[in-house]
Amino acid sequence: MKHVDFLKALKNLKSHLLTQPNKQKILSLPKQDTSHKVYCTCEDANGENKYLYTSQKEIEYLLASKHISLYSYPCPYEKGWHLTKG
Repeated sequence: MKHVDFLKALKNLKSHLLTQPNKQKILSLPKQDTSHKVYCTCEDANGENKYLYTSQKEIEYLLASKHISLYSYPCPYEKGWHLTKG
């Protein structure tokens, strides 16, 4: 599909959506899925659930931006990373 044809199709779709009687439902954004895990079953020294970071790069950025000396390690049970004391 050419770029010009794509733009025409997009314009037609937009005008079609805007002329629908129930604009609220069609144009509303889907709710964000908050069911994803942020904590896993790993516990810290106080028995609290540990925060599960999505990637080691996320941790490196966090630590560098706050000038904190901690270490990261992969979670043994989930797909993610944890922080440990230095």
